[in-house]
Amino acid sequence: MPVTDVLTALGRWQIELLPTTPREVLDAVAQLGHVAIVAGRVDPRTHGDNLLAAARYVGVVRTKVLADDGRTRTPGDKVQIGGASMAFWLGDEDDKGAVIENATTFASASFATAVRGLLPASGAVTEGTLYSVTGTYSGTHQWQSPRKAIQYVCDTMSSTSVPVSWRVNGNGTLDAGPESNLFVTTPSCAIVSRGAGQDMSLLALPGQLNLATDVEDFTTRVVLLAQGEGASTATGSANISPGLNPYKDIHGNTVALTRMVSESGTSQVNATIRAQLALSQFVAAHNALTLTTADYDVDGSFAPGDYVWAYDPDKGLVDTANEIVFRGLRLNPIKLQVTETTWPVTDGHTVAYRSAAGVWTDLTDYVQFEQQGTTQVVVGDFERQLANSSAEPVGSRPTADTSIPGVPTFITPFSGAAYLDNRGFTRSKVIVSWNAPNNTDGSTILDGDHYEVRYAVDTDLIYPATWAQLSQVRWEDLQEWRQPFAAPTGHWDIAYVAWGTTTVQLQDLAPGVGYDVQIRAVDKAGNAGAWSGTTTFIATADNIPPSTPAAPSVAGSRIALQITHTLGKATGGTYNLESDLHHLEIHVEYEPTFTPSPTTLKGKVSATAGMIQAQIPVVTTVQVEETSTRYVRVVAVDIAGNKSAPSVAASATALLIDDAHISDLTVTKVTAGTISADWIVGARIKTADTGTRVELNSSGLQAYNANGDQTVNVAAADGSVSIIGQLKSGTSGHRIEINPTATLLPEIRMYANSGSNYGYLNAVSFGSDASVGLNSGTFTVGADTLFERLYMTENSIQLAVVKTDQSRFGGYVALNRSNASIGNTDGTTDAFVAVGSDNRITMGGKWGNYVAASSTDAIFTGYQDVGGFAIFSYLYGPTMASTMAPLVTLTDTGSVKSSQVTASNSTGFTVSLSATSSAGSFIAFWVFRV
Repeated sequence: MPVTDVLTALGRWQIELLPTTPREVLDAVAQLGHVAIVAGRVDPRTHGDNLLAAARYVGVVRTKVLADDGRTRTPGDKVQIGGASMAFWLGDEDDKGAVIENATTFASASFATAVRGLLPASGAVTEGTLYSVTGTYSGTHQWQSPRKAIQYVCDTMSSTSVPVSWRVNGNGTLDAGPESNLFVTTPSCAIVSRGAGQDMSLLALPGQLNLATDVEDFTTRVVLLAQGEGASTATGSANISPGLNPYKDIHGNTVALTRMVSESGTSQVNATIRAQLALSQFVAAHNALTLTTADYDVDGSFAPGDYVWAYDPDKGLVDTANEIVFRGLRLNPIKLQVTETTWPVTDGHTVAYRSAAGVWTDLTDYVQFEQQGTTQVVVGDFERQLANSSAEPVGSRPTADTSIPGVPTFITPFSGAAYLDNRGFTRSKVIVSWNAPNNTDGSTILDGDHYEVRYAVDTDLIYPATWAQLSQVRWEDLQEWRQPFAAPTGHWDIAYVAWGTTTVQLQDLAPGVGYDVQIRAVDKAGNAGAWSGTTTFIATADNIPPSTPAAPSVAGSRIALQITHTLGKATGGTYNLESDLHHLEIHVEYEPTFTPSPTTLKGKVSATAGMIQAQIPVVTTVQVEETSTRYVRVVAVDIAGNKSAPSVAASATALLIDDAHISDLTVTKVTAGTISADWIVGARIKTADTGTRVELNSSGLQAYNANGDQTVNVAAADGSVSIIGQLKSGTSGHRIEINPTATLLPEIRMYANSGSNYGYLNAVSFGSDASVGLNSGTFTVGADTLFERLYMTENSIQLAVVKTDQSRFGGYVALNRSNASIGNTDGTTDAFVAVGSDNRITMGGKWGNYVAASSTDAIFTGYQDVGGFAIFSYLYGPTMASTMAPLVTLTDTGSVKSSQVTASNSTGFTVSLSATSSAGSFIAFWVFRV
């Protein structure tokens, strides 16, 4: 289960878990979560997301195996998780990820601007540190993963002297820029075949170096085919420097090997740069160098991207241009970049899983760690297939498709109909059909891709109007006599139809409105034919009447009828009539089955979609000066003037007098009823002139007690409120009470349940000071009634559990101007810890006897019975992380004996007594980490 970390690539990792791993731990590990591998043992719950930056490796979980290993007879013994590095979030090996779908174009952009613009729009990787790179970048990226696009920019802006690269950090941020800013470019580590060791400034690791050299990819010239087709293909070229070509053919001529590279996504401006970049990968013999170091843990020595020295004169790994001094010897190693490391996950690492919600799970105790082994290091180059600059096939670019589709012809007339949309508005639809065309040169279209049908409102058409339609608008809102309504304006809408289909249905058209429609054909090469001539049609007018409305509610008076309607259908429901409703007609007659006519029409009242949506009923009054029973029917009328069938009749008799017909009203006594009106009171409203009373006037609202003293005042000027007495948010259950009684201190009580127990906040004074107490509800312990209290005075703050008589019970904390103390009883001198005004700390109580809980404890104490021993050894339990220093005293119930610590290590210590101790003797010790 090694980890393979590869520079600017996905790499891979795999962790094997024990078959006894608890189910809740396995369930916590989900796909696309993250695993952090940290050198040393740490608690993930304590460090949290800080582990992402501190981890040696952070990977993305892509596989989870719960199976049986066929080599054993143990069921469920194959438990594995694995995945790739954080580079996965820029795009995987199949280029899945946050693909750049919309063309992203850069023109003379800085390096940082280009990389920032190519980061995943999903936010899976965010900007880290983007270093400055000399030069600018121009190019377009589309249908690429961010990983390939960013690599393209780094390659294009690299130079021989300043290579440019990128990396994704464990916390999901991306750093990019010159390699000198990202990696260690001045080696501090060397891998040698013999003579390994440590020098003042250089670490030499022992290793086996394997070198294979070939010239299979050696190239002297690169011609790069960039964007374009046929004769318009953009090209770029680069030639090898003569000094880098030492090879001759059989006739003594300088070897000429030209490589063709195809990058159809590269623009003309970058073609030459990309050709030079491709050539630079093939101007020398290909070196496949693999190093295997015996030091299995190279963490901190180097990482992928860093440079190291490699020296093995027996295999030709010597470069006289480099000279280093190691342990007094002058060496001439070659300088190589680490491109890949493969290392084992061994005991001593922490393995932790982070869920998508940021919850950490420690997997360390369930990992089947590997044995200590070797680390494989690939330096100097990637695998051969990664050196190719393009995966596109090289060959002649196809000649451009120059055929142009002809113009389709419409088949008229079109068929259409009106319909109600899901919002209740009447709309129109029409079916448009046409004949397929040939190419403009008369040839049959064999590469047709689709048709484009565009349509827009015809602004030249004259829109007539009926008198019924004109009656719905004001005269000043009309345009002119021949065109009463303004011609609508709009833009072209386009419908796309697959090739082979010659009809399309256009929907959501305005009824009765004229539309212009055109069509053109487009082939698979993107060649679009000319638009057809304009054909105009009139969308089907609104001929759908509203549904029959429900019967209204009617109230009658001597001189008028009040009609209320909730805009519901006769079939049931309220506020469910069609949304193109315009108004209701009110018809009144003497018998219930009358037919509405102009003679029965008593009024019209507006009823719109807004009233239906807001559920506002229609309320209107019609003047009917009769006392006999009348019947009312309503008719719904839509915007186009279509009328519904009349509703069922509703009857009413004279019961009420409409207030609109009362010019003056003097009330000496109102015995019952409800007043619903807006009143403007010029004087005062009061319940009495003296004694207990409430008064409302222009100053606000006031209340007075029997003595005439004001108890409530709500000021109209600034909204201030003054209340004398108790203020309650309720009479039972959850509630708050302010000033619960007149005899207690200023107090706010909080009842958290329906019982009588409450917590409260009160204030007390011993002069001019103001002390505050925060108190819990009471509870019973044995025979004592207790409550918790935070008490803040002018001189001190106390946090304690107290009895009802104010004495302390149990632990407390006290702070004042001169000292601080922590105690456990209700005395005043029994503090466990106290800090005086002179900053001295005093402590009381006894040290408890306990065993070290962790190998990382700094100090712990204990005692042990040693009766009958002359030499006694004490073991800590865990193996401590470093040596401990014990301090030991001996208590003997018989004669006094001396003792001495004769041995101590990371697992325990040994005490030698001057003689065998008596029964009941014990040692007490403190152990410190050193």
